[in-house]
Amino acid sequence: MELTRAVGENIKRIRKSKKLSMERTAAIAGVSRSMLGQIERGEANPSVAVVGKLALALKVPAQVLLENDAFEPLELVRELDTKPVRLDGGKAVLRPSFPYDDVTRQENFFLDLYISARYAPEPSVPGCICHATVMSGSVKLTAQDEDFQLLERDALRFAADRPYRFENMTNSTARLLLSYRYLK
Repeated sequence: MELTRAVGENIKRIRKSKKLSMERTAAIAGVSRSMLGQIERGEANPSVAVVGKLALALKVPAQVLLENDAFEPLELVRELDTKPVRLDGGKAVLRPSFPYDDVTRQENFFLDLYISARYAPEPSVPGCICHATVMSGSVKLTAQDEDFQLLERDALRFAADRPYRFENMTNSTARLLLSYRYLK
């Protein structure tokens, strides 16, 4: 998103969350109401001094008004657009669901474990956690030196920055959803 528009949207969102009118916010900040309206609509590029005044009026750090994460809340990922990776001699298939996103600091995968399949990835970066949800089948998940028998719709959160592994425990395909979150 363009920075000027992002600043305007940030100001408007924060102003409304504090239940302040445009008139009141403009008066506190010492800017005209029309200037504030232009800034909120992304039609005017405020100076550093004006951003500072608005931050004081809204009682937030100026950097909050400058945040521009370009996050798009609506995103469609189709299976045909993702590339699966075959592991464990082809008995395990890892397919991205959502690629890594800098804003949410997470990524998601589908994991299919065929009969007798195992998946033991390298530990992730420090501070990474995984939410593993079994969509079908039964899986033995070893994490943090403990074994867990997970059945359909069971979920387990664990530190993914330590060794862990999944094993299919049934005579059919086990399917999981893996969500990795990278903490700051």
